[in-house]
Amino acid sequence: MNREGFLKALDSLNVWKRGGVRAPHKPLLLLLTLGRLSRDENRLVRYEEVEARMRRLLERFGPPRKATHPEFPFWHLQTDGLWEIPDADKLHKRKGGSSVSASMLRKLGVLGGLPNSVDQLLRRDPELIETAVVTLLNGHFPDSFHTSIRDAVGLSESMALETPAAYTAARRRKRDPNFRRAVLTAYERRCAICDFDIRLDDDLLGLDAAHIQWHAYGGPDRVPNGLALCKLHHHALDRGAIGLARAGSRGFELLVSQEISGTSEAFRELVDAKGRALREPQEPSQQPDSVFVAWHRREVFRGEPRTA
Repeated sequence: MNREGFLKALDSLNVWKRGGVRAPHKPLLLLLTLGRLSRDENRLVRYEEVEARMRRLLERFGPPRKATHPEFPFWHLQTDGLWEIPDADKLHKRKGGSSVSASMLRKLGVLGGLPNSVDQLLRRDPELIETAVVTLLNGHFPDSFHTSIRDAVGLSESMALETPAAYTAARRRKRDPNFRRAVLTAYERRCAICDFDIRLDDDLLGLDAAHIQWHAYGGPDRVPNGLALCKLHHHALDRGAIGLARAGSRGFELLVSQEISGTSEAFRELVDAKGRALREPQEPSQQPDSVFVAWHRREVFRGEPRTA
């Protein structure tokens, strides 16, 4: 496989997205593998050696689910031409299915890894590793996840997460450059939760136009899919620490997850904000769309909302 073929395979990664359902299993396994490769570790690794790390990655960066199934990408990534399991044809698949069980992968000490041609390509071209990392992060996760995922998979802190020139941006769904301006204007250039609006020489500091349904999962660049949020509340929204709920004639109110913890004043202020009405946009037509709010509650929000 050459450089162009590898990047095309990344761009066409077969990831389940039907109905906006998040399934970042394959991207996370590839990112974990790129971290191993950057540390010059062996090409092939036993399933049981990556199972716990994959489970933790899926718990932290995947959708809220009762089960995480790290065995799925370990087996199914083969179909994308980016993964190899020696003697895979000798393994007994689940009855009526196309995958093997986690217990079988553990019991038989099954090995998996990048195909040798891909492994050698990346080892010869370290810049391609960086391009692959950015391609996977941009294609499947919001910006607020990127540094945390890089650190979690063991990639160097010196690795730039900005889009390199070689990144195949032409294949990605274009972002509307007017989205940020439209969202901030709708919310009068204040955080919809805390009214943060600090300026320096008329430049806003730390105020973002956040997507409710992520751009990577089909969320449109329209004001009803956006909120003006400070950096803290934007990150909290992306990680599922906070969410939205319809509040009758008041528009929407803030949900705060039971799963967050802390001892700081900032933590207490966030908890005390539960049930607070969000700032309403200037026009009724700009209110958050319930379809996008429901997607966030199903695919991002963690656990149950606090009631006390």
